[in-house]
Amino acid sequence: MIATMSDTNSRVLAVLAGAAVLMLAVSGVAAAASATGSISADPATPGATSTHTATEVIGNQTTGSWNGFAVSYADGSANVSDVAQEDIQKIGIDRGNDASGSTIDVNVSDDLDQVSASNNGNTLTLTLGGSYSLNESDQLVVVYDNVQNPSEAGSYNVTVDANPQSSGGEAMATLEITESSSTTTTTSTTTTTDSTTTSTTTTTDSTTTSTTTTTDSTTTSTTTTTDSTTASTTESTTADSTTSSTTTASGSDTTTQSGGSETTTQGSSPGFGLAAGVVAALGAALVVLRRKD
Repeated sequence: MIATMSDTNSRVLAVLAGAAVLMLAVSGVAAAASATGSISADPATPGATSTHTATEVIGNQTTGSWNGFAVSYADGSANVSDVAQEDIQKIGIDRGNDASGSTIDVNVSDDLDQVSASNNGNTLTLTLGGSYSLNESDQLVVVYDNVQNPSEAGSYNVTVDANPQSSGGEAMATLEITESSSTTTTTSTTTTTDSTTTSTTTTTDSTTTSTTTTTDSTTTSTTTTTDSTTASTTESTTADSTTSSTTTASGSDTTTQSGGSETTTQGSSPGFGLAAGVVAALGAALVVLRRKD
């Protein structure tokens, strides 16, 4: 009976011990989860000049006033030596951590007092000119340019600190550097239908043929020169004879002599010769009529 009770007590003690260990483990996890951090780079390729976004969700040990923020990279990883105050793109608070990405409810950029790099360019510290109240589950957001990424791909430990001037505000984060950034490629296929329009244009060449007839006017000048044309008709009715003499001459003198009488007719123009010819013809006709009688 005594042995049985001893075994029972041992079992109870074992259960209690296990419960205690479990409670300690849970409390330890809760303490560790009081503040959580994150960090990302864009682009996240090795050696690139990049924009980094650092966040920290506030736990119960970090509540109170907020007056600064620090990001510490592992030795030989990212370098923030060139980050200046004008490179701080955003700094503020997402109340309740209920917004996505880097969205903030409280912007404290105007209250940013100082930006400095230390620890051989591995630590970036931002100092505010005033203080802001922080509640549990609030998220701090800081976005800054001009960071030199680690030269090699890999996972790098980073510490973010809500209040670097005091202890208790640290949280761990991991920076992932990859060989190539994730690229979304959109393939767009465009089908182009060529519309061919055939246009037939008939061009009628209007040809105007101009025929120019050049008539060479050839003037043939015929010059007839009659040195001497004499028509002489003689009719004798008696022994002594009566002589009718008609002489047509152009440009010549004609002399007709009959029965001892001499008649000289001088023509000086073609008109005169024509008249004489007519007279001669009439005379010849008269002679013929007389013969018929």
